Amino acid sequence: MGRKAAYAAMWHPKEVILIGLTLITSAVHFADNAFRLDLYPGPAWLTHDVVLAAWVFLLLSTCLAYWIDTRTALVAYGLLGFGGLAHYVMPQASSMPTRCTLTIGAEAASSMLLIVYAMFRSQMNPRKSVSCRTVSQKC
Repeated sequence: MGRKAAYAAMWHPKEVILIGLTLITSAVHFADNAFRLDLYPGPAWLTHDVVLAAWVFLLLSTCLAYWIDTRTALVAYGLLGFGGLAHYVMPQASSMPTRCTLTIGAEAASSMLLIVYAMFRSQMNPRKSVSCRTVSQKC
């Protein structure tokens, strides 16, 4: 199989859309968090630089989840999207603006969609129950 065919075998539009959606919603939340940290409740160690470093970790996790392409990898990546809910365990959570709540909610919702897809994808496409990244498989 040629290079072009191998690349086409790796292309899974539903996963790309769902992973992209989680990446975009988390980018919005992290950017808002990093540049308007004063609006988000959190511990004193949560600084602009820590938020940006966490975003880099999340971006690398995105790439890894897509590359591994197993149910476990996609669910694990999806669970990272619920990290923003930790803002609500802080005492000042009630003073958080609606905009912040919306960015956290969008991130959690897109992560939930990815997890639901990952959990049921083998029933939607039985040939993809484990992984379609190997070139010998036809997906």
